[in-house]
Amino acid sequence: MFRKISLVILICLLLFSCRAKQANVAISKPMLTIKSSYMNTPFFLAGTVLEGIINYNTRLLSVNESEKTNGNEKIKALIDGSADLAVLSGPEGYMAFNGHPNYWSAPQNIRALFGIFPSVYTGFTHIDSIKSVSDLIGHRIALNTESSVSGDLLLYFLKLNGINTDNTKIIRVEQSEGERLFSEGFVDFIWYNMSYKYIFARNVSPSIPIRQYNVSPFTFREKDKLREFLSVYPVFYTESMADVSEDTAAELDEKTFASSTFIACSENMDDETAYIITKAWFENIDYIKIFFPSYNEKTAQVYFQRRVPVPFHPGASRYFKEIGFLN
Repeated sequence: MFRKISLVILICLLLFSCRAKQANVAISKPMLTIKSSYMNTPFFLAGTVLEGIINYNTRLLSVNESEKTNGNEKIKALIDGSADLAVLSGPEGYMAFNGHPNYWSAPQNIRALFGIFPSVYTGFTHIDSIKSVSDLIGHRIALNTESSVSGDLLLYFLKLNGINTDNTKIIRVEQSEGERLFSEGFVDFIWYNMSYKYIFARNVSPSIPIRQYNVSPFTFREKDKLREFLSVYPVFYTESMADVSEDTAAELDEKTFASSTFIACSENMDDETAYIITKAWFENIDYIKIFFPSYNEKTAQVYFQRRVPVPFHPGASRYFKEIGFLN
């Protein structure tokens, strides 16, 4: 009996010793924190993919933090050092780097590692008569929260087209709440940053398949309004809806506006860390394709700098020069 107890104790000690060694190895690797977005968004999924790439392909460890927070809060975390990396949309980065007075008292010292895919601002409706922006007058619309860059720029575009809170019910809520209100019929139209075609392979909400609704193909018939909008937000470009939605590519020959989704860091990140992270991302395209099937070598090269609104970190630039992406 005593021998059996001794054997059990010995086995436990050996297991504990092995685990302790593993823990020590893990702890010895520097830890990075990624701020992406709240769950069930392409931003969070991008953060999760980046986390996996860093963990298994570099000398670093990372953790992807999911929070119900807007891009400005993620940028503040980069600046104060509570986060090392963030998944941002182009407008958020553009406003911060230039110190837009609506959000910042001074320009923020953020840098880009690389762009990953377009951020596409797309509307959904279950009302067949809504075909263009002007058709939204008098309907109930959900946009992103108060003081969010995405919600503010969409509200500005609505105002350019004669739509305001005097003639239309406009609600500012998080995307997940907007999807709920839409699925339950409390709003007629939702307009959010849906982030490229990946979101179209999923549902607007867990219970309401997206195919039951129309992707609103804003025709931009008022070309002067679109030009004015792009002059205020130069970080945007127009994107074919056929490129955005594979399911409706045969039906749509319209355009919406898009900007970059990119990985950001503080200018204080050391060059070697920035280089290692960037290199690891572009050397693991096959892994990324598991989560983002439309991502490949060609799209990686096209979108790594397309409309990225802040300068590249020197460590990232070093890698892009090595592989011929930059001169």
